[in-house]
Amino acid sequence: MYYPSETQVTPLTNVHHRRMLPAPGEVVVRVADRVEPTQVVAYADIPSDFRIVPAARLLGVPVSRLARCMRVNLGDEIQRGQVIAKRRGPLGRSVKSPIDGTVRARVGGRILIEGQPTTVELRAYVYGTVTNVIAQSGVVIETIGAVIQGVWGSGGDSLGVLKCLVKGPDELLEGKAIDPSCQGSILIGGSGLDETVFERAQGLQLRGIVVGGLAPDLIPHVEESPFPVVVTEGIGTVPMSRPVFRLLTTHEGREASISGRAQSRWDIVRPEIIIPLPTEALPSTQAEPGRPLTVGAQVRIVRTPYMGTVGKVVALPDHARRIGTGARVRGAEVDIGQRAPIFVPLANLEFLR
Repeated sequence: MYYPSETQVTPLTNVHHRRMLPAPGEVVVRVADRVEPTQVVAYADIPSDFRIVPAARLLGVPVSRLARCMRVNLGDEIQRGQVIAKRRGPLGRSVKSPIDGTVRARVGGRILIEGQPTTVELRAYVYGTVTNVIAQSGVVIETIGAVIQGVWGSGGDSLGVLKCLVKGPDELLEGKAIDPSCQGSILIGGSGLDETVFERAQGLQLRGIVVGGLAPDLIPHVEESPFPVVVTEGIGTVPMSRPVFRLLTTHEGREASISGRAQSRWDIVRPEIIIPLPTEALPSTQAEPGRPLTVGAQVRIVRTPYMGTVGKVVALPDHARRIGTGARVRGAEVDIGQRAPIFVPLANLEFLR
C-alpha cells in the first residue's frame, strides 16, 4: 500500500483551528465562547533585547568612580536619550540611554539596560467557537466552511472578501486588472502574477492574493509584501487546478480568512484559505487523513509535465514501469481527461480531498 501526502480542498468540512502564542502569556476567552476573526483571544509580553553601555569608558573615569556619576538607580524606567551617567562640572561628559527600558545592573563599568517588552496579541483569525483552551499558550477554534490548502505561502494572517480578476485558472493575474474596487479584497488569480501587481496594490490595502503558480524571480517581492500570498500548485507558471479555482470562484464575494504561514518541519503548517459558511450541517461522510491510495481516489500531480493537473486513479499496476529518466518505479494510471490514462509515479501524486 502507498500513503501519499494530502492537500485539503474541501467545499464543506469541520475545521479545528489551533491558535498559539509564541511565548507563554494569558488566554482571555473561555470554552464555548463565540469569536470573530479580529478578536483578541490571548496575548503575551515578549522580552526585548538588552543593551550594555560601557559608561565608565565613555565618561573617561575609573570603574570605581562610575557609581558617583550615575544619574539613575537600578530598577528605574528610562527613556531613549535620557542622561544615565554624567561627570561633574559644567563641561563634564555624559552618557545617554540608547533605548527605552529599565536599568537592570551596573557591573565592571558597564550599565545593563533591558528594553521595553513587546506585547503580542493573538487574534482568532476565523469565525467560530472556542472548543479548547491551552493554558498560557492558546486556543482551538471550531468553525464550519470550505478549506483550501496551498503548497507555498508568505506573510501572516488576514481577512477579506474574495474577488476573482481572471477568467480562467490558466490566466495570468496582471497589475492593470487591479483598481480601487479591489480595496480590502483577497484577489484570485490563475497561473501566476506579474510584477506590476505589487505596484498597483500599494495604497489599496489588499488583504491577500491566491494564485496557482509563482515565478521564482517574484519571490522577493512576495516576501516583502504587506499582505499574505498563497500559491496552490507550485513555483513557476502553473495553472491553478480546476477544483481549487472552481471552489474559490463559487464563493466570490464571501469573506474569507487567508494565511501565508508555512512550516515544513515538526508540527507542519500549510498556507490556507478558510471560507466560513452559514450552515451547521456537515456531509455524512468525510475522508479520513492517512488513507492508502486506491482506485477511484481523486489525486493531483505535483511534478512536471502535468504539475497541478487533477485526475482520478483508474488502476494501480502490480509491477514497476520504466519512465523517461530510465528508472523503474511503481505508479498509478490516472485519468486526466485525455484519450487514455497516463502513468504517474506514486511519488508524484497527492490526495486532493
